[in-house]
Amino acid sequence: MSHRAFASQFLVLLSLGGLFPGAVWAADGPATTPTPPRVEVVDVDRTRPSPLPEDGSRVLRIERVTILGREQVSLRQIRGILARENLVAGAEITWPEDPRVTRARDNLRSTGYFKGVVLRLEPIEGSNAKVELVVDLAERSTASIGTLYLGSSELTPFHGGVSVTERNFLGRGVHVGGALVWGTLPNLDRAARQQAYKVFAEAPRIRGTRLGMLGGAYFVSASEPYRVSGEPDDPDPAGFRPLDYSRVGGVLGLTFPVIPDLTFGVDYRFERVDVRASPNLPGDTYLHNGVHPLTSAHFSIVWDQRRELFLAGKGARIALDLQLSSPALGSRYEYITFVVAGVYSFRLPWRHWLTPQLSGGQIAGRAPLFELFYAGDLSDWTPGREQGLRYSTRNPIDVFGTGIDERPFGVLFGRIDLEYAWPLFRYARTRALYGGDLFISAGIFTLAEDSETRKQRRENGERVAPIGFNADLGIRLDTALGTVILSIGNILRRAPL
Repeated sequence: MSHRAFASQFLVLLSLGGLFPGAVWAADGPATTPTPPRVEVVDVDRTRPSPLPEDGSRVLRIERVTILGREQVSLRQIRGILARENLVAGAEITWPEDPRVTRARDNLRSTGYFKGVVLRLEPIEGSNAKVELVVDLAERSTASIGTLYLGSSELTPFHGGVSVTERNFLGRGVHVGGALVWGTLPNLDRAARQQAYKVFAEAPRIRGTRLGMLGGAYFVSASEPYRVSGEPDDPDPAGFRPLDYSRVGGVLGLTFPVIPDLTFGVDYRFERVDVRASPNLPGDTYLHNGVHPLTSAHFSIVWDQRRELFLAGKGARIALDLQLSSPALGSRYEYITFVVAGVYSFRLPWRHWLTPQLSGGQIAGRAPLFELFYAGDLSDWTPGREQGLRYSTRNPIDVFGTGIDERPFGVLFGRIDLEYAWPLFRYARTRALYGGDLFISAGIFTLAEDSETRKQRRENGERVAPIGFNADLGIRLDTALGTVILSIGNILRRAPL
């Protein structure tokens, strides 16, 4: 609904890389054997290195290609990836090393459809130069649960919902999905029920082109808690009044891969905002009364070296997002939002993983309340917005005593985290549970308000950018339905404290 980087809580999946480093060609027998030896591309984490010949290479011809283990993914998709590397019947292949095989393996895994990919050469009986290319696959489920919304607070006794995605609709590689979240009536006078619904579809690549296309529609009915009395750090709902508004709109966009690891994206959002408030609408919400349009153009650049988004894994990702809203685009609002996020995971000598993460953003202009950066989205212990809705009035815990619990919204933010992951298990052939990691993380974040408010705080001797503390401990499970995180932070965010 808002720009993708922040609406998805600063690319939370940045910390979920794939445990799929480069491959090794392992051969049984010397290179001078009269028939081609069996050659495999395997995970280096699961196989001891095998000796490879040092005296040159051989050119073999692929007689046929055999695909094993396919159930849901279409042959057209698999063969298309192999064909882009010219790994087809009649093509020549170099043994013991051919970089096309490693690229094909990585490209198959990067689709997210497979938890295991092995490519091997089998000799053709009676021939010294012809081989069979065997592609042995272990599929993942293409349907997944993205987020399970579930919680309780003093403001909203109960709220729940779910987001789901099918990543290979009708075997065409098209992503379709939807999300909903619904809450009981807030404990505020004259407050309305908060609910949101969304549907979307994305074709990562339009057939015959390098372009991808995405589109979606959404509806949000909010009764935003707005403080009218009490101390800034007091979460008691009695100090708030509801600010009712609804949003209905959609988004259309295109993506373009410049190189395999670098993608540009552009999309256009259009929505109808209906603010149902009195003439004394609070000025710091930057909202307009009545019915009016909000439109924006969004540009993104993503450099992603990861091959899968599951558990911990080696690789880097950097994402830059720019959102422009202006009357020139048909909007009632005028502001610019810029967000950048980066992560890099690397493996320690004792096979554990270390992942530093960094994100930050700034808003220039007067963005409406629901587009501002929110402290709950930055804190691991505090309820964040869900589909753009606030179901709690609780602010972050002020560990350092800097006043972060008094700053729910801001136009500047920064966050630094460091995560340590300990792989517990990995299953190659199970259908429900694929793997699990124990993780611990810690970090800090800050949030600052607009320039006028910052100036007032300086004059009052207050901190302009208070510091908050983050930490979490738990188990991350890779399952057929998606990534499940069981952690202390998840409990704290959902508990009615």
